[in-house]
Formats: sequence, structure tokens, C-alpha cells
Amino acid sequence: MPDRIEDMLRGENAAWNAHDVKSIAAFYTDDCFKEDIAVGKATRGKEEMKALIAGAFTAIPDMKIELVTLFCCGEWAATEWVMSGSYSSDYPGFPLAAGRHFSVRGASVMKLHDGKISRISDYWNFASFLQQVGSTARGRQP
Repeated sequence: MPDRIEDMLRGENAAWNAHDVKSIAAFYTDDCFKEDIAVGKATRGKEEMKALIAGAFTAIPDMKIELVTLFCCGEWAATEWVMSGSYSSDYPGFPLAAGRHFSVRGASVMKLHDGKISRISDYWNFASFLQQVGSTARGRQP
């Protein structure tokens, strides 16, 4: 993998771990598309993405993401990661037990354009997350 792409992916991960929404957004194109396959949520553009990320940090204020694997092939890149933290608020549609710790594995597939991420699809184990934090969602969807 070219060093600059690896550095970019590690930098984006570091921004997530610093909970710096503005820095995270700087790694994306203005017209980026982000989809969270696990919860069926998609955002278009930096503003929607920033709102989604800020909401995630509110719900999981101690969120950390450990990169396990990363690779790149042409205009595509992928990372495998472990996300952990303590759920602390009622994310819309998911009234869960506050304060419960979780750790889930996931992967992201990204399309790159001019050194930035233009598209990202996140795949992670939402069922394990719900089990770990004690879901009381009663069949509601996000």
C-alpha cells in the first residue's frame, strides 16, 4: 500500500479516537457518501456525516477504534477494526442500558478520490452490540 494512503487511513482513525468531528470530515470529499450497513443508515455530504458522527460520540463518549488490518488496491481501500466503548444515551430508536461496555468487530470499504474518501461502507456486528449493551428496542428500526 502506498505510504500516503496508509498514513491517511491511520490519520482518519486517530481523528476518530480523538473525537474530532472536524478533523474526521477533512479526510472526506465534500460529496462523500457514508453508509452504515448494520443499522441501515446512509448519509450524503460532509454536513450529514458530521451530524451522524457527533451523535455517535454523544451516545458513546469513550468510543475507541483499533485498526487491525488495512489495505488498498487502486482507488479502493479497506480496514478491519474493533470498536469499543460504553453506551451512555438513547440513540434514536434504541433505548439501551446506559453505561454498558461493548466491543465489536467491523470492517470498512472505501472508495478514494484525490487522496480523500469519497464513499465508505461500514459493516459491523450490530447484533453483538445490542446483546452487550442490553437492548430494549422491541423491534424498532433506526
